[in-house]
Amino acid sequence: MIIKQIIMELFDNKVLKDKEYQSHKVFPLLDSLIEFYNAVYMMGPNFITNGIMSGLLNIDNVVCGSLAGTLDSIRIVLKEGRINDAYALLRKYHDGIIAVIYVNVYIAENYSLNNIVVEKIQDWVNNKQKLPSTEKMMKVIRKHKPLEDLEKLFDFDGLYHRIRRLTNGNTHYNKLYFMWLNNNMIYNSNRIKELNNIYSCTLHLFIFHFSYMYSLNPHYMMSSDYIDALDLDQQPEELSQYWVAPYVKEVFEKYIVRKQPTIAEYLRTHLEMEL
Repeated sequence: MIIKQIIMELFDNKVLKDKEYQSHKVFPLLDSLIEFYNAVYMMGPNFITNGIMSGLLNIDNVVCGSLAGTLDSIRIVLKEGRINDAYALLRKYHDGIIAVIYVNVYIAENYSLNNIVVEKIQDWVNNKQKLPSTEKMMKVIRKHKPLEDLEKLFDFDGLYHRIRRLTNGNTHYNKLYFMWLNNNMIYNSNRIKELNNIYSCTLHLFIFHFSYMYSLNPHYMMSSDYIDALDLDQQPEELSQYWVAPYVKEVFEKYIVRKQPTIAEYLRTHLEMEL
């Protein structure tokens, strides 16, 4: 009986009772971002995405609902100590962000009254065509002229390249060490360091998404007050079309202003919204 107990303890999950691990700041971050993306999906833009003719569809809403699920999956596997799996899912989160920003940039550059259906995006929506590689999509995003000043505020060649390399390495098992990261039954002195890395990567990816999503479509952050008044046949309050939804304001103050004040100042200066 004693031997069996010792064996059970040897192969027990080492992170479930680790208070430092389970209380790490990455978990409140994930909770907050999941709540934000769910709010965008449920209460966000009800505008039909320009350039597509597939019914009442806002692509950003759909993608944000998916990103909420990906972040929830990261939270679940991290709670179990499956750090390598979390990195692989973090790459998926990165992929989703690049894809939806690219779609919005491509539409902005190709949609017009003479081209109301952007065929490349329409075919993607209809599952007839895939999007380009992430490298090609990033080139299009970075060359988008209206956001060239915003692009300069992001270290895409340094920080974001390192994030991509780290998540790719874990996804493809480029080191045996990455396999050890998924074993929650062993002692690993690097777990907290890896949680710190995942926290930083997740935060920077979110700031990238938030900044580009609302720079491309500032009206997406509008609160419901203006539309609600119109729906009730009431006169909207003056300038209420520039009010920002509370869930947008909350993450902006909490993560953009505190972590990237230069980007926060750019958004406040360039967007006609009351951030």
